[in-house]
Amino acid sequence: MSAPPHMPSLISSRSRSLIPATGEDLILDTEERTLPAWPILAVLWGYPFFWLVGLLPFASVIMAVPMVALLIMRRRVLLVPGILPWVGFVLWMIPCALMIDQLGRGVGLGVRFSQFLALAIIMVYIVNARESLSPKRVFNGLTFIWVFIIMGGYLGMLFPEFQLTMTVGRLMPSALTSNDYVAELVFPKLAEIQTPWGAEEPFVRPSAPFAYTNGWGAAMAVLTPIAIGTAIGHRTARAMWLLVIALVAAIPPAVATTNRGLFLGIAGAILYVLFCLLIRGRLLAFFWVSILGAAAAVMLLLSGFLDGIMARQETVDTTAGRGNLYMETWERTLASPVLGYGAPRPSLTSEIHVGTQGAIWNAMFCFGMVGLFLFLGMIVLGAVRTFDAPNLSAVWIHTSVVVTVLLSIFYGLDRQLVFVGIALAVLLREKYLGRSTYWTTQPVPFARAKNEA
Repeated sequence: MSAPPHMPSLISSRSRSLIPATGEDLILDTEERTLPAWPILAVLWGYPFFWLVGLLPFASVIMAVPMVALLIMRRRVLLVPGILPWVGFVLWMIPCALMIDQLGRGVGLGVRFSQFLALAIIMVYIVNARESLSPKRVFNGLTFIWVFIIMGGYLGMLFPEFQLTMTVGRLMPSALTSNDYVAELVFPKLAEIQTPWGAEEPFVRPSAPFAYTNGWGAAMAVLTPIAIGTAIGHRTARAMWLLVIALVAAIPPAVATTNRGLFLGIAGAILYVLFCLLIRGRLLAFFWVSILGAAAAVMLLLSGFLDGIMARQETVDTTAGRGNLYMETWERTLASPVLGYGAPRPSLTSEIHVGTQGAIWNAMFCFGMVGLFLFLGMIVLGAVRTFDAPNLSAVWIHTSVVVTVLLSIFYGLDRQLVFVGIALAVLLREKYLGRSTYWTTQPVPFARAKNEA
């Protein structure tokens, strides 16, 4: 259940009942009810540290603990439309656990449940920490992660065989680290080295700080619109020049990944932004984005990006394999349409597990049609709710949600959903709570905004 548009809701810590907010309710007592920014900032700016110690997949889980404590101490918890579908999705995972048939799959489900629950807590916390977490602080942190991911791409190119071993994984019992999924999380590699049959030489594909190259490409596709929107929000020449330098620097590792999803995500983002500008009558901005998009396409063609994709496709034709896997996923979901299977299962025709190649397929296979409906309720309805983004910065950041909808067809997005959820929570908060200096046609530049990052 969600409140009607422009009518947020409050959950009283005493009665736990959902009641409509009034104008007086939104005037918060700063001494009693202001939430600190540090739990969210630790997730964002602490990204390199969490990766180095092997805790990156659990960073949001760790920081969600103090967030819950701080929210409990707050007399009222504010909700806005768009948050409850994700909360419902997380709760639906609990009965779906009844379908787990092996310990290893139970461990994987437990990890995912903790991460998705943490994201729900983070989104609620951001909505309620408006006084301390301005859009500038949050988007600057997400842009920092984007820059760090670009640096991780270079590490993967320079040291492809290196693996982080001095991590918390050494302190974990072998019963957990023997699970391939857990081992990949706590002992991260810098790159994937693939040597398919028929290839003249191995494909070295950067992946740091993620376990898989697809994760690197998906994160870049999701965060690049946010980085562009953040630079525009600063409205300074320095911010724009730093953005251009970072975009150019991202090309070599992006080319090395030979990642089709990254290309499709960025291309889709540019085309979508052009559509938004056209229907808004922003013809000058439409012209500049068209020019810059064309220049980016030329640079990618000259860089050999498409040549690398075609070379890998000649030896590893994953397109046909994905199609067959999607058909099998659909057919097997129909055998358990309500609760799904709780976790991916081995394929009957492929070495790839069913329910691993795409977030929407994973939600459907693991958590049934109910889980799929709730999952889409966050990302698709989130894109719809923020479609009326009133300025160019907000349009770009809203585009990251649209890109996520596109990528969810063929990428798992477990790590990347944190970025999208954080950005979406800010957009929804600024839209529905009112009195926003960001959700307006003439937003206050980040350079003059309060709460410096």
